[in-house]
Amino acid sequence: MVQRYILSDYAKLIEIWEKAAKDSHHFLSKESFELIKSKLVEYFNSLEVYVYKKAGKDVAFMGVKDDKVDMLFCDPDYQGQGIGTFMLNYAINLLNVRFVDVHEDNSAAIEFYKKNGFHEVARTEHDIFKYHTIHLSYELV
Repeated sequence: MVQRYILSDYAKLIEIWEKAAKDSHHFLSKESFELIKSKLVEYFNSLEVYVYKKAGKDVAFMGVKDDKVDMLFCDPDYQGQGIGTFMLNYAINLLNVRFVDVHEDNSAAIEFYKKNGFHEVARTEHDIFKYHTIHLSYELV
């Protein structure tokens, strides 16, 4: 079940982010990882945040701004159960999301979004952490 996250205590979401990022973002330097982690609460406050609950427990979340998914993370213990796809479909169908940016080295995320109907439209050479970013778009069919 997906629901809007309205609490100001983001500790559980930071825990999910940290666990998922350590599992999938091997390209991040330790410094970049810690910097991102230190800015998460501020970043969450700039987004509409949604959580996926399973048996009453927050197991995944996404942050949406306008028509873009800015972050989508699932606890690795719950990956492969369709949760990310469910959340992405929720974002596409109910929140009118059409865009997402992914670090070029995050091949699993790029594959996930492409499998779910997104295609590459552009590439940025360096983001604020000096990583290459792939810009993906979803087209309704």
